Amino acid sequence: MKTRMTIFVSLLLAGFAFTSCEDSDDNYTPDEKIVNVLYEKYPNAQRVDWELQHDHYVADFYDNNIEKEAWITTKGEWVMTESDILFNNLPDAVQTAFNESEYKDWRVDDVDMLERIEMETVYVIEVEKSKQEFDLFYAEDGTLIKAVEDIDNNNNYQPNTVPEVLKNFINEKYPQATIVDIEVEKGITEIDILHENKAKELHFNSANEWLYTTWDVREREIQDIATKVLNDNPGFKIDDIDYKESADGSEVYIFELEKGNQEIHVTVNMEGNVVK
Repeated sequence: MKTRMTIFVSLLLAGFAFTSCEDSDDNYTPDEKIVNVLYEKYPNAQRVDWELQHDHYVADFYDNNIEKEAWITTKGEWVMTESDILFNNLPDAVQTAFNESEYKDWRVDDVDMLERIEMETVYVIEVEKSKQEFDLFYAEDGTLIKAVEDIDNNNNYQPNTVPEVLKNFINEKYPQATIVDIEVEKGITEIDILHENKAKELHFNSANEWLYTTWDVREREIQDIATKVLNDNPGFKIDDIDYKESADGSEVYIFELEKGNQEIHVTVNMEGNVVK
C-alpha cells in the first residue's frame, strides 16, 4: 500500500476527543459503528489495521489476497477504497489502451484501482522511464483520463466528494456525463468527466463558478486548421492539441508544437487564426 506519514490527529466527535494512534499501534480500533461499515462492505476483510487520517478512519486490510485501503467518514460513510492490483488483472480494455499508448515501453511500477463514492472506478498505472515518472488514469473502458507527472513519487489519493452545485452544472451542460476524478488545488477545482466518449476536464473557481473545459483533439479531426498552424510554424511537429471552451463564450484550440528541444504553444480560434 502507499507509504503514508504517521499522523497524529485530534478529532472532536459527538462531544469526545479522539487522538490517532501511530501506525505501529496494532491495538487501535475505532468504535463498533465504523468497524461494522467496513465488514458490511468487505465481509472477508482480514488483517485489518486502523488509523485516523484527518477526518476519516482508514482501514488497511486484505480482501481475497488483495491489499486494500478503505476510507470511512466519522459519520460512518464509506467514501473510497484503493486496491493494489496486478497489471494482468486490469480490465482488458485498459490493458489494450496502455499497450497501444506512448507509454507502452515504460516500466510499470505499480497499479491501483480507485473506487470512490458517486464516481466511476478509475485505474491508475504508475510508469517510469529514466528519471521521469507518470501516473496514468484510465476509465474502465480504456479511455485515458489524464497523465500526471509524479514529481515527489508519493501518491496519496484523497476521498474528495463533488459538491451538489457542481454535479448539477455538469448534468446540465454535459448530459449523461460520468464523473471520474476531482482535485482541488490553490482554490481551483478540477473535475474529470467522461462525456460523449471523450475525457474532459472542467475547472471551477473557489465560488464554484465554471471557468472553462478542455479536452484532447486529434489532428485528423481539425486537419485544415492543423495544416494551417504547421504552415505558419515551419519545422515544428504537433505534440498535442486541446480544445478549450470558456465561460465567456470563447472557443479555441491550443497546439503544443515541438522542434528538437524547442517547444511552443499556439492558440488559434475556430478559423485557425492566432489569438495568443
